[in-house]
Amino acid sequence: MVVQLLISMGMLCIFIGFILFFIGSFMSSSEGSNGAGYEHFQHQASDNGEEIHQGPEDMSTRAEIRGGGIIMIGPIPIILGTDSKSTQVVILLAIVLMLMAFFFFR
Repeated sequence: MVVQLLISMGMLCIFIGFILFFIGSFMSSSEGSNGAGYEHFQHQASDNGEEIHQGPEDMSTRAEIRGGGIIMIGPIPIILGTDSKSTQVVILLAIVLMLMAFFFFR
């Protein structure tokens, strides 16, 4: 009974994850198409006809993306991360998942 409940909850979490992924992808693609964030740039032409694009000096040109992930193959975790903080969080989650697998499925 408990095993069937856990399997159903896992399938539901996977389904919700797919829905959230598609909603997030749709929202990020719609944000990029309206040109938001580009209103601060100025368009100028130099004396020799070349175009100059200037933006605010404090604006970062590179986005910093951090994240981590875990792949569980049975009780063995494969941990991926882009920085040490994300990796530490994923390691803690892997330990919790391994303990849950040990207690529920032994």
